[in-house]
Amino acid sequence: MEIEALVREYGSPLFVYDAGHIRRQYKRLTQAFEGIPFDIHYAMKANENPAILKIIKDLGGGIDAVSPGEIDRALNLGFDKTDIVFTPSCPDVEELKYAFSKGVRVHIGAAEYFPLLGTFLKNKKTGLRVNPAIGIGGNQKIATAHIDSKFGMPVNDLQKVKEYQSLYGFEVEAIHIHTGSNVNNIGDLKKTVDHLFEIAGQFDNLRYLDAGSGLKIKYRDTDKETDVEEYAAYIKSKVKEYGKNIRILLEPGKYLVGNAGILVTTVNIVKKGYKKLFAGVNSGFHHLIRPMYYDAYHEIINISNPGGEKKTYDVVGQLCEEDTFAYDRELNEVRRGDILIIKSAGAYAYSMSMNYNLRPKPKEILIDGDKIKDISQKI
Repeated sequence: MEIEALVREYGSPLFVYDAGHIRRQYKRLTQAFEGIPFDIHYAMKANENPAILKIIKDLGGGIDAVSPGEIDRALNLGFDKTDIVFTPSCPDVEELKYAFSKGVRVHIGAAEYFPLLGTFLKNKKTGLRVNPAIGIGGNQKIATAHIDSKFGMPVNDLQKVKEYQSLYGFEVEAIHIHTGSNVNNIGDLKKTVDHLFEIAGQFDNLRYLDAGSGLKIKYRDTDKETDVEEYAAYIKSKVKEYGKNIRILLEPGKYLVGNAGILVTTVNIVKKGYKKLFAGVNSGFHHLIRPMYYDAYHEIINISNPGGEKKTYDVVGQLCEEDTFAYDRELNEVRRGDILIIKSAGAYAYSMSMNYNLRPKPKEILIDGDKIKDISQKI
């Protein structure tokens, strides 16, 4: 069905997702890592729609959860508890206890939690999220392993963890490092893997190593995606060098769903400022916050006037705030009522949306082959 027909039926703004894209991305990863013990744990925070989670489950994937609510959603959808990894950031101690009680895998990111949990940990298994204090290229708001990041425990706290092991009787079953999101340089990802295996050598009886994700997708035609085949080959070489039985976990979110989704908007008004033309659409950062929060680039297409003369616009939203999707963007001439598509909106769009200004969230539509399904979530 054409986008215009979807708008006529469901209205706009509207999120539209492509199930086929998710499956293709998943298949590419599994094929790349074939030959070693390997699991995909989808980062639910990227897009928590139950219909998308069911696609991941049917593909054989697990879940990376960061809150009790995400744990509950995954369990309610039928994910096995052992296929859920809980890696929260600065959670309350009771959240960690809740995760342990549900039987999911727990990764603890601060040594300070161990004395707070104390004897509760006796005979339990846990993973450690470690911050190796390494910098990466790209947006530092989505970098999570540098020296000033809140994520993960410093490497020099690992000896303290070993002392807590002896004191409280728990087992360390995994080491986890996540470099960040949409990492520009595959060399930075490889460097993270080096640190992961180096730290693994300090612990006995590890069951798995979690390399997080950071796999880059294209937001513009000139972007270079992560070569997952090259990355997988590097990890395979490290597994061979390690010489012990070990599983590798990857936690892709954006890689699987980022380019599976678009945000469809309608132009409310085209107005002239002192120096600029503004294309005002019926959306805003309450639906897609990445351009305002991360200065992120999202391609925008005017599908209503593909042959129109090129003009330059600021594409802005209708919130009573600065909510600009794009500055000085060249588009085919925009007119009131035109439909603008904002691409790469499958990840961290609806999941970060809100009802600011008491404006409703968009509907969500899933296209799966020749089937179209309204998968809108009840708010």
